[in-house]
Amino acid sequence: MTEKILKEQAFKLKGRLYTFTVLQLLNTEKDAFDQQLDEIIAKAPKLLHNTPVVLDCSAVPNEFLDLDAFCQSLRAHNLFPVAIQGATAFLSTLAQANGLAVLNASSTHDKALIEEPTPEPAQPACVEGHTSKLFTSPVRSGQQVVCKGGDLVIAASVSHGAELLADGNIHVYGALRGRALAGISGDRNARIFCQSLDAELVSIAGFYRLSDAIDPPVGACQIYLKGENICIEPVH
Repeated sequence: MTEKILKEQAFKLKGRLYTFTVLQLLNTEKDAFDQQLDEIIAKAPKLLHNTPVVLDCSAVPNEFLDLDAFCQSLRAHNLFPVAIQGATAFLSTLAQANGLAVLNASSTHDKALIEEPTPEPAQPACVEGHTSKLFTSPVRSGQQVVCKGGDLVIAASVSHGAELLADGNIHVYGALRGRALAGISGDRNARIFCQSLDAELVSIAGFYRLSDAIDPPVGACQIYLKGENICIEPVH
C-alpha cells in the first residue's frame, strides 16, 4: 500500500538549508548602486554569476524605493533577486506581486559577512600585515573573509557555506569546505593551498570549478590555473 502511494505522488516536501547572498541597500541612489555592482563584478566576474540574492531594505526608506528598477539592474548583471527582507507592508505586497518572497528576518539575523573577525578573549583571531591576513579561528558557515592586496592564511578549518576571497594566495591549514576564491583582482598566478579539500567552489582569477567537478586528492593539495583550466594536485 505504501509503495503504491509513493508511486502516485508527484513530489515530496523536504527541508534543506541554503546560504543566500544578502545585498543590503545603504541608499536608494540607483546610479551609485549600478556603479558599485559593476566594480565588484569587474574584479571577480564569476563570483556572483547566476547568484540568487536576497535584497535587504531595512537601512533605506522603503516608501521611495523603486523596487522594480533595482531588481531589473540585478538581473541585467546576471543576479537573481528571489526575496526581500526588512521591507514595509506596502513594499512587501509589491514584492509578492512581482514574484519575490518576503522574509521576516532582519539584518540582525544574517550571518556576518566580514572582513575582520571578532577577536577571541585570549588572543586576536585575525592578525593583519602589509601583504597578508592571518585568521586563527574556524571560519563558520555564512562568514566571508576578505584579504585585499595580499595572501589570506586560515590557521583552522573552513565550514560549508563560508567564503574566502583574496587578491593573492589562500592558505588553509585545515579542511577547506565552502568557497575559496583567490586572485580576485585578476592575478592568474594565485594559488589555493589546503590540508584537505571538500570545497563547494574554488576559483582562480575568475575561473572556477564547482564541487561536482572536483576530484580532490587525499591529504594536502594545491589549486592553480593552467591556461584557462583549474588544476588540483597533491602537495608532497
